[in-house]
Amino acid sequence: MKKISWLELRSQWNEFRTSKNHKYLTEASIIWWKESTAMFNIAWMQQLIPYLSGKKHELWKRLFNIQKCLRTVDIDEVWDASHLTIFEMMWNRSLWDYFKKDAIDWSREFLVDVLWFDHQKLAVTVFEWDQDTPRDDESVWYRKKYLTENRIAYLPAENNRWSPGPVWPCWPDSEIFYRVWSDEYPPENSNPWNDEDNRLEVWNNVFMEYYRDDSGKLTKLENQNVDTWMWYERMCKVLQNKDSVYETDVFDYIIKDIEKFVDKKYDWNQKRFRIVADHIRTSFFMVKDWISPSNEWRWYVLRRIIRRMYYNLLALKNIDKSDFNLFLKWIFVNISNNFWLKENIELIADIINKECLQFQKTIEKWEKLLKEIIQKSEKTKIINWKDAFMLYDTFWFPLELSKEIAKDNWFEIDEDWFTKEMEAQQDRSRKWSKDKFTIDVDRWKYVKWLSATKFIWYDISNCEKWNDAVILLKDFEIWWQRILVFDQSPFYAESGWQMWDNGRIVLDDWEEVEVIDVKKYEWVFLHFVK
Repeated sequence: MKKISWLELRSQWNEFRTSKNHKYLTEASIIWWKESTAMFNIAWMQQLIPYLSGKKHELWKRLFNIQKCLRTVDIDEVWDASHLTIFEMMWNRSLWDYFKKDAIDWSREFLVDVLWFDHQKLAVTVFEWDQDTPRDDESVWYRKKYLTENRIAYLPAENNRWSPGPVWPCWPDSEIFYRVWSDEYPPENSNPWNDEDNRLEVWNNVFMEYYRDDSGKLTKLENQNVDTWMWYERMCKVLQNKDSVYETDVFDYIIKDIEKFVDKKYDWNQKRFRIVADHIRTSFFMVKDWISPSNEWRWYVLRRIIRRMYYNLLALKNIDKSDFNLFLKWIFVNISNNFWLKENIELIADIINKECLQFQKTIEKWEKLLKEIIQKSEKTKIINWKDAFMLYDTFWFPLELSKEIAKDNWFEIDEDWFTKEMEAQQDRSRKWSKDKFTIDVDRWKYVKWLSATKFIWYDISNCEKWNDAVILLKDFEIWWQRILVFDQSPFYAESGWQMWDNGRIVLDDWEEVEVIDVKKYEWVFLHFVK
């Protein structure tokens, strides 16, 4: 395999996809769409969801890009060899055009012929089968042109089938893995099922093939689509033969800047260096996209990330306020230059610096309290959930930081009870923030005869035509609650810790009502209105 830089990889990707007649799609914001209830752009798919079921894209039927995504579900693993909070997806899409053969052939061509991956170190997974869907033998047929069958792992739906919702297109996928952490060739029967620890997933090929209706029945889609994506930083790790993404040229300039600032070497402080490097880069891109730290929703995610970065930096160096601000500006200038950005560096640095200074004021009080809790818990070596929650609730000190410090002292936190208390607090907060329209009643008897509401996602054209396209199935009052039910809706219903959509609905008689909550009952969307 030839070693190429992060810049060369970008160029190779652009040239290859252009040669296959793909059009470049402009990168979206990490918050994707300001009115969206999705907290962040966590994948390439979000901006293209309306085109999954038939809408034609105005640009072309073959698209590609490199898209920044933000995920915090793996934040505790951010310091390992491959996890990041902000990462880039190299993706391409076929809308009603080519399907499995071309997608698989071109995946192999790009990896082996363009990037010079050793084909003997490649292995793949394919969808096995279940009671609804047969094994993906077509993908196996095309894969076997390049790989022996013992390099192919057959995995069930939980591993190799994707769907954005229970009533929506769903599809099998075929993931490509590469043998890493060893110069030796893998054993003859090595594949991602039996040799997972020595393999890194580098590419996923997703084949949109079926539609699941509200009864759970799967039918073949008339028009089939393809999505494939690669983790850009992981590709750099493999191509540059590095032990982690933090040693690639994606991060090396940030690591060097941190070394100069703290006057310590990365090799002896890898975990803290990686957390600081990742979080400082993530903070830059979040503030660039007009997110500022506060105690609510996506803004609190930024606050957590900044505070975790700053705490780990403090563990490396006693920080002078003026030096820290200069350090931020210097790193942000380098990030901007690497991504060809023209940003207000002064403003971004000032916002993050202000948050760190505010956090600094709480640290001494917090550390004093934590020491008292540790001393009190010396016998059990467990910090109970009430004490851990008090640290969070009183000082807005993120749980992951308390966990890290407890671990440094050979302590554990009673995290299950902490999580239950967090959920209880969020429930109390929601009940407090809503008014009399949130009275809890048994709504099942009112909606059990209705079919599932079709969610039409955040398609602007659909939203504009919504009043002409939907049928009002139910307009009823329960005590002082008024609830509207439609056969389809662009309003997101509260789900998976994501908030419902607010907005207004104009009814046929030109009555205008304000939507204050949207809930799901057996996939019927209830629009609570004033």
